[in-house]
Amino acid sequence: MNLKPTGLDGAIPSTPSRWHTQFCLALGSLAFGGSRLKRCAIDDVTISLVKALEAMGAGFKISGDVCMVEGGLFHPRGDIDAAGNEDNLAILAGVAANLPRTSRISFESRIKDSYSFINALMALGVGISSQAHGRDSPWLIRGPTRHGGTHITGEVPPAYVCSLTLACLLRMRHCDILISGLDHSRAMMAITEDALTGFGVGVTTGLGNVRVSGSEPLRPSTIRIMNDSELAAYPLAAGALCGRATVSGDMADEAVTSVMRALNTDVSTTRNKITVNASELNGATIDLSRCPRSFPAIAVMATAAKGGTVLHSAKIPGRDIITPTVKMLRRMGCLARVTEDGAVIPHSDLKGIDHGHYEDPLVAMAAVVAACKATGDSEIGNPEICEYEYPGFLRHMSLLGLAMDDW
Repeated sequence: MNLKPTGLDGAIPSTPSRWHTQFCLALGSLAFGGSRLKRCAIDDVTISLVKALEAMGAGFKISGDVCMVEGGLFHPRGDIDAAGNEDNLAILAGVAANLPRTSRISFESRIKDSYSFINALMALGVGISSQAHGRDSPWLIRGPTRHGGTHITGEVPPAYVCSLTLACLLRMRHCDILISGLDHSRAMMAITEDALTGFGVGVTTGLGNVRVSGSEPLRPSTIRIMNDSELAAYPLAAGALCGRATVSGDMADEAVTSVMRALNTDVSTTRNKITVNASELNGATIDLSRCPRSFPAIAVMATAAKGGTVLHSAKIPGRDIITPTVKMLRRMGCLARVTEDGAVIPHSDLKGIDHGHYEDPLVAMAAVVAACKATGDSEIGNPEICEYEYPGFLRHMSLLGLAMDDW
């Protein structure tokens, strides 16, 4: 795909959160009765989770972006396949921990960081059989949980930490989760807490601790899936660099807009939309712990900031978006450098390049944003990878005015 530097000016809808969708699908499956999820993120990952939860006994009917869930998990229908998505695997294991039967969960590839999660479920009294400390398929999990507390390191992928909150829901008992070390799950846990609250579950979070209340039964609910503010950072960053961009939709989380304001971005917000106008940006030292997936977009923005920028707390366990983002910026002429948990981004004029192929969709999306401002055309060999993380991203960028050929 060929990308030409372009002035942008337009408005697009926000995109729904995939994690909020996934977690609400799991909660709806555990709740006895019918739930209605509105404005779901429907993509291949979501569909694979629906099929796996159907195999565990839940019922689903999807119409457009609305999903009806009939919970209870009474009648298992076969093997449970998490496919190739580690978030789905973590969720399915959390659901299975509630069930007084053995659930066989298979997955496609070897898992690197599951050992701490497996131990955390076993500390709750869940029976688990696996190979190579949980790294190889399948997992055989038998609930229900027997104990009210467990612990896990915060250095594992955030989905594992968050999915532990599922494990005690049908037992109607408190579950205390102690998180040791540096906790990387803050951004995802905020979404998880919103989902739990929507289904009537009390949850309190503190430094290194999460308590899930067991005093009330899980109830079926009607839920509107929240917007993904971290993904909104990408079209907004493009607007901040070369024009204007408006993203409509309720953005309750101000993490991304706070980061943009730290760079002196011209941001205006109302309850239902965020608008960013191009302006002179100033460098800053910025904590991205509340929105780590926005790192590639903010790093591209930072190249236009006077004085240089330091981004930190952007590490996502199990997923390196820092190194390939910095590599991409260096190829475009920015002498950025990787730090322990982020990057130093000097003010730079980016030049268009042939990017080749990207392995991470967030980095590919950032390359598209960078192409808006770069001097000269850019080429990306596999633009379709952007759609894996943000369905409709390329269409949204086209609506903002980005010139794209061969797409």
